[in-house]
Amino acid sequence: MKPVSILTFCVAAAGLAGCTGSTDPSEAGLFDNIRNINTGEYDRQIAQNEAEAARITRENQARQSSINSLNRQKASNASTISSLRREIAALQSQLSSLRADAGSDAGKLAQINQLENQLVEVRSDANNGASAGIVRAELGRIRSAVRALSS
Repeated sequence: MKPVSILTFCVAAAGLAGCTGSTDPSEAGLFDNIRNINTGEYDRQIAQNEAEAARITRENQARQSSINSLNRQKASNASTISSLRREIAALQSQLSSLRADAGSDAGKLAQINQLENQLVEVRSDANNGASAGIVRAELGRIRSAVRALSS
């Protein structure tokens, strides 16, 4: 072979060896990298990756916002439950005082027993997730009956 032919062959082989057609910078050869830079392929990949990162960031922010909202709701629910428990305990205490004051008055004792049973049912409803509004309405009704009974 002539030296020019060998040189041409070597240059062509080297060119083909460095040209795999890859757009992955970690796999592309020198000529592929030059082609990808010149065609804007790498800029397109960077823009695509940045858009994906921005989308993921937005999704994470939305999820964090949802978590924060749920945590606020959880705190509000805990406060409501605590308030209802205090109201129930206060009514139970009032009924215990009425029972002590009623002595042997069978009529009052029957009414107190009925109110205590209602209070037990309301407590059970509250523990089973009944609406706070409904529980408060029932507690208000029992509270009114306790006031009337203590007069």
